[in-house]
Amino acid sequence: MIRKGTDMTDSTRATAILARSLADIAEGGLAHRMRLEQAARVIVAARRASHLAAAGALALPATDPAVQAVTEIARHWDDTAVTALEYAEGLPVAALERLLRAAPSWAAAFAPGSWRQAA
Repeated sequence: MIRKGTDMTDSTRATAILARSLADIAEGGLAHRMRLEQAARVIVAARRASHLAAAGALALPATDPAVQAVTEIARHWDDTAVTALEYAEGLPVAALERLLRAAPSWAAAFAPGSWRQAA
């Protein structure tokens, strides 16, 4: 249903998104799509953690290999050029696998003591 005043491009975009989702499901690509979306979430979270660390609000456990892996992959994302999902889609398979493998350990490395109280 198109609401009055809604641009047809919104409807076209919604139709294209639905078509892509249905094709992913029909072709068995849903799991891959979900992995890309998870990678995008990790990339965004890593960027936020990096910004908080730069502001002194969070200590990054830099010696942890998982932290190094996630931080390195996320560091190359240019959020002014592409979305996190687009960046994840463009990662080599090995980098995507490395990111997803390291993500749980990366997140666990942020112990409660790594968060600093705002002054």
